[in-house]
Amino acid sequence: MIPDWLSSTLAADGAGGAGALPSWIRALSPEATVAGPALVVTVTRDDNSPMREVPSRVTTPGTVLVVAGAAESRTAVLGDLVAAEICRAGVVAVVTDGLIRDSRAVAASGLPVWARGTTPVASRKDGTGAVGGQVEIGGVTMRDGDLVVADADGVVVWPAADVEDLLRRADDKRLADEARARGD
Repeated sequence: MIPDWLSSTLAADGAGGAGALPSWIRALSPEATVAGPALVVTVTRDDNSPMREVPSRVTTPGTVLVVAGAAESRTAVLGDLVAAEICRAGVVAVVTDGLIRDSRAVAASGLPVWARGTTPVASRKDGTGAVGGQVEIGGVTMRDGDLVVADADGVVVWPAADVEDLLRRADDKRLADEARARGD
Protein backbone atom coordinates (compact mmCIF):
# COMPACT_ATOMS: atom_id res chain seq x y z
CA MET A 1 0.00 0.00 0.00
CA ILE A 2 1.42 3.37 -1.05
CA PRO A 3 0.91 6.07 1.61
CA ASP A 4 -0.77 9.33 0.65
CA TRP A 5 2.20 11.36 1.94
CA LEU A 6 4.54 10.03 -0.78
CA SER A 7 5.60 12.80 -3.17
CA SER A 8 8.15 12.94 -5.96
CA THR A 9 10.51 14.89 -3.71
CA LEU A 10 10.34 12.29 -0.93
CA ALA A 11 10.65 9.52 -3.54
CA ALA A 12 13.78 11.21 -4.90
CA ASP A 13 15.15 11.71 -1.37
CA GLY A 14 14.49 8.06 -0.51
CA ALA A 15 16.39 6.93 -3.60
CA GLY A 16 19.25 9.42 -3.25
CA GLY A 17 18.11 11.14 -6.45
CA ALA A 18 18.11 7.94 -8.52
CA GLY A 19 15.13 7.30 -10.76
CA ALA A 20 14.22 10.96 -11.29
CA LEU A 21 13.19 11.65 -14.87
CA PRO A 22 14.62 14.73 -16.61
CA SER A 23 13.03 18.11 -15.94
CA TRP A 24 11.95 18.48 -19.58
CA ILE A 25 9.20 15.98 -18.80
CA ARG A 26 6.78 18.36 -17.19
CA ALA A 27 3.45 18.07 -15.43
CA LEU A 28 0.63 19.01 -17.79
CA SER A 29 -1.68 18.44 -14.79
CA PRO A 30 0.35 20.05 -11.97
CA GLU A 31 -2.47 19.67 -9.45
CA ALA A 32 -2.28 15.87 -9.69
CA THR A 33 -0.25 13.46 -7.59
CA VAL A 34 -0.09 9.80 -8.58
CA ALA A 35 1.74 6.70 -7.43
CA GLY A 36 1.22 3.36 -9.09
CA PRO A 37 2.74 0.43 -10.93
CA ALA A 38 4.14 1.05 -14.40
CA LEU A 39 3.03 -0.50 -17.65
CA VAL A 40 5.67 0.44 -20.19
CA VAL A 41 5.19 1.08 -23.89
CA THR A 42 7.80 1.55 -26.59
CA VAL A 43 6.79 3.68 -29.56
CA THR A 44 8.90 4.80 -32.48
CA ARG A 45 9.36 8.25 -33.91
CA ASP A 46 6.00 9.67 -35.07
CA ASP A 47 4.21 6.29 -34.69
CA ASN A 48 1.96 5.45 -31.74
CA SER A 49 0.66 2.06 -32.96
CA PRO A 50 1.20 0.21 -29.65
CA MET A 51 -1.23 2.54 -27.88
CA ARG A 52 -4.06 0.53 -29.47
CA GLU A 53 -2.95 -2.54 -27.47
CA VAL A 54 -2.73 -0.81 -24.09
CA PRO A 55 -6.35 -1.24 -22.91
CA SER A 56 -6.16 -5.03 -23.26
CA ARG A 57 -2.78 -5.16 -21.46
CA VAL A 58 -3.75 -3.26 -18.29
CA THR A 59 -4.06 -5.84 -15.51
CA THR A 60 -4.00 -3.62 -12.43
CA PRO A 61 -6.30 -0.67 -11.69
CA GLY A 62 -4.16 2.32 -10.78
CA THR A 63 -1.62 1.62 -13.52
CA VAL A 64 0.66 4.45 -14.66
CA LEU A 65 1.38 4.18 -18.38
CA VAL A 66 4.99 5.01 -19.27
CA VAL A 67 5.48 5.67 -22.99
CA ALA A 68 9.06 5.90 -24.27
CA GLY A 69 10.70 6.30 -27.66
CA ALA A 70 9.02 9.55 -28.70
CA ALA A 71 11.66 12.03 -27.53
CA GLU A 72 12.24 13.16 -31.13
CA SER A 73 8.67 12.75 -32.40
CA ARG A 74 6.81 15.73 -33.84
CA THR A 75 3.50 13.87 -33.41
CA ALA A 76 1.38 12.95 -30.39
CA VAL A 77 1.60 9.63 -28.55
CA LEU A 78 -2.01 10.12 -27.42
CA GLY A 79 -5.03 12.35 -27.74
CA ASP A 80 -8.51 12.45 -26.28
CA LEU A 81 -9.76 9.20 -27.84
CA VAL A 82 -6.81 7.11 -26.65
CA ALA A 83 -6.98 8.83 -23.25
CA ALA A 84 -10.62 7.80 -22.83
CA GLU A 85 -9.85 4.18 -23.79
CA ILE A 86 -6.93 3.79 -21.41
CA CYS A 87 -8.83 5.47 -18.55
CA ARG A 88 -11.63 2.93 -18.97
CA ALA A 89 -9.00 0.17 -18.79
CA GLY A 90 -7.68 1.37 -15.40
CA VAL A 91 -4.79 3.68 -16.32
CA VAL A 92 -4.63 6.60 -13.85
CA ALA A 93 -1.81 8.64 -15.44
CA VAL A 94 0.58 8.83 -18.38
CA VAL A 95 4.28 9.64 -18.35
CA THR A 96 5.97 10.06 -21.71
CA ASP A 97 9.07 11.49 -23.36
CA GLY A 98 6.77 12.47 -26.23
CA LEU A 99 3.98 14.93 -26.94
CA ILE A 100 0.21 14.74 -26.53
CA ARG A 101 -2.65 16.39 -28.40
CA ASP A 102 -6.20 17.39 -27.42
CA SER A 103 -4.63 18.50 -24.13
CA ARG A 104 -7.74 20.27 -22.83
CA ALA A 105 -9.94 17.24 -23.49
CA VAL A 106 -7.34 14.91 -21.97
CA ALA A 107 -7.20 17.10 -18.86
CA ALA A 108 -11.00 17.22 -18.71
CA SER A 109 -11.08 13.40 -18.81
CA GLY A 110 -9.22 13.38 -15.51
CA LEU A 111 -6.12 11.68 -16.93
CA PRO A 112 -3.01 13.43 -15.55
CA VAL A 113 -0.09 13.58 -17.98
CA TRP A 114 3.62 14.23 -17.64
CA ALA A 115 5.09 14.87 -21.10
CA ARG A 116 7.57 16.82 -23.19
CA GLY A 117 4.74 19.06 -24.38
CA THR A 118 1.80 19.29 -26.76
CA THR A 119 1.23 19.28 -30.52
CA PRO A 120 -1.80 19.28 -32.81
CA VAL A 121 -0.24 16.61 -35.10
CA ALA A 122 -1.52 13.00 -35.07
CA SER A 123 0.85 10.03 -35.22
CA ARG A 124 1.15 7.45 -37.96
CA LYS A 125 0.05 3.88 -37.34
CA ASP A 126 2.81 1.84 -39.01
CA GLY A 127 2.68 -1.03 -36.51
CA THR A 128 6.04 -0.47 -34.82
CA GLY A 129 6.75 -0.58 -31.09
CA ALA A 130 5.59 -2.79 -28.23
CA VAL A 131 3.63 -2.90 -24.98
CA GLY A 132 5.40 -4.31 -21.92
CA GLY A 133 8.95 -5.07 -20.95
CA GLN A 134 11.52 -2.37 -20.33
CA VAL A 135 12.04 1.22 -21.53
CA GLU A 136 14.43 4.07 -20.88
CA ILE A 137 13.67 7.77 -20.58
CA GLY A 138 16.42 10.28 -19.89
CA GLY A 139 18.82 7.60 -18.68
CA VAL A 140 16.29 6.04 -16.28
CA THR A 141 15.39 2.42 -17.00
CA MET A 142 11.84 1.34 -16.15
CA ARG A 143 10.12 -2.02 -16.22
CA ASP A 144 6.54 -3.19 -15.89
CA GLY A 145 5.57 -3.11 -12.23
CA ASP A 146 8.08 -0.46 -11.12
CA LEU A 147 6.56 2.22 -8.91
CA VAL A 148 5.99 5.59 -10.59
CA VAL A 149 5.55 8.64 -8.35
CA ALA A 150 4.60 11.87 -10.14
CA ASP A 151 3.41 15.32 -9.10
CA ALA A 152 4.03 19.00 -9.88
CA ASP A 153 7.75 18.64 -9.08
CA GLY A 154 8.44 15.76 -11.45
CA VAL A 155 8.50 12.00 -11.88
CA VAL A 156 10.50 9.42 -9.93
CA VAL A 157 10.58 5.69 -10.67
CA TRP A 158 11.52 3.07 -8.10
CA PRO A 159 12.42 -0.49 -9.14
CA ALA A 160 9.69 -2.86 -7.95
CA ALA A 161 12.18 -4.99 -6.00
CA ASP A 162 13.36 -1.96 -3.97
CA VAL A 163 10.02 -0.34 -3.10
CA GLU A 164 9.86 -1.53 0.52
CA ASP A 165 13.38 -0.28 1.31
CA LEU A 166 12.95 3.00 -0.58
CA LEU A 167 9.60 3.64 1.08
CA ARG A 168 11.25 3.21 4.51
CA ARG A 169 13.99 5.67 3.51
CA ALA A 170 11.44 8.18 2.20
CA ASP A 171 9.44 7.88 5.41
CA ASP A 172 12.59 8.44 7.50
CA LYS A 173 13.25 11.60 5.48
CA ARG A 174 9.64 12.76 5.91
CA LEU A 175 9.77 12.27 9.68
CA ALA A 176 13.12 14.07 9.92
CA ASP A 177 11.75 16.97 7.85
CA GLU A 178 8.67 17.21 10.07
CA ALA A 179 10.84 17.25 13.20
CA ARG A 180 13.05 19.96 11.69
CA ALA A 181 9.99 22.04 10.75
CA ARG A 182 8.77 21.81 14.37
CA GLY A 183 12.18 22.93 15.58
CA ASP A 184 12.95 19.63 17.31
